[in-house]
Amino acid sequence: EQAKPILQENRIEKLRSYSLQGLVRWIFLKLRKKELMIEGSCNGCGKCCNKINLNSSKGWVRTEEEFQRVCSLYPKYERFNVLGKDSQGFLQFSCSWVTKEGLCKDYQKRLEICKRFPSKSLHFCGGGLPQGCGYSIATVTPFSKVLEKEVKNCEKEDPGS
Repeated sequence: EQAKPILQENRIEKLRSYSLQGLVRWIFLKLRKKELMIEGSCNGCGKCCNKINLNSSKGWVRTEEEFQRVCSLYPKYERFNVLGKDSQGFLQFSCSWVTKEGLCKDYQKRLEICKRFPSKSLHFCGGGLPQGCGYSIATVTPFSKVLEKEVKNCEKEDPGS
């Protein structure tokens, strides 16, 4: 019985991390019964390493104090340098480990945030992918909805089955 309140609590926490623009995007997706899908692949441009938004337990990092708190918990994040703020008020960072060629100095030891890039959460923080990135974020109909529709169509065509 406690699973449902915990699930709702997690959803509320997730929504709190969205920007206003991101919240509107989320509502729009839900109303249209759509979801996001990451397409493409990395083309090694390194642009994602030079304009990064970081997430903490309180959502997207907005202040240098919050960034310092993140660094105290995760010292490896000290490799990031504050660039300024984006249009949503979130701090943006660059990684000091990226080379002029756009490659990581130590690719095998890169952070989890780098390994998981891109995240669908970019769409909800009001951001997007860097210009020229090999990835894209597409709005799609969930497979379960497509399958459900096809099953209903088959049942209409052959109601005796």
